[in-house]
Amino acid sequence: MLSIKRKLSPYKKEQQRFSREYALLAERLTDIRSDFDQVTDEDVIDALIYEENAVLARLAQLYKDAKAAGISLEPHEHTDFYES
Repeated sequence: MLSIKRKLSPYKKEQQRFSREYALLAERLTDIRSDFDQVTDEDVIDALIYEENAVLARLAQLYKDAKAAGISLEPHEHTDFYES
């Protein structure tokens, strides 16, 4: 039996790209926030805060870019910067 793969439309490719990046960023944000519970060193806590802010900034830009491309992303449960 022949398997015929359909090429994805440019919109679907872009949608998948946004979804993959979103999933990676959301996972990293979850990891960072769970790391806060496990560290006591102030320098490590500062580094986690900077990394969390960087991930949140990237997520905000990702939402903005997705919206401009007409792509809807589900907001991460711990973010409050997105527009409905």
